[in-house]
Amino acid sequence: MDKIEFSQLPFIVRIVTCVSMFSAWVLFAEFVIDRYGFAKHIPFYRIANVCPYEFLIAGLIGAFWVVAHRKHVRAD
Repeated sequence: MDKIEFSQLPFIVRIVTCVSMFSAWVLFAEFVIDRYGFAKHIPFYRIANVCPYEFLIAGLIGAFWVVAHRKHVRAD
């Protein structure tokens, strides 16, 4: 069986993959950072509001998307 590249997956699967990564960040922020009070030690973090870290995570997920869509050339 051959490996399937990320870019070969159906579009909806690729979108859901990225959405699930962002959802994992949101859950981590709510259940760990907010609940245990780590927010007071993180600069520019705002509880229950959009903060720079959401943009950072969205950028990292976007970078994942770009890197995953590169065509890998095999040296046969």
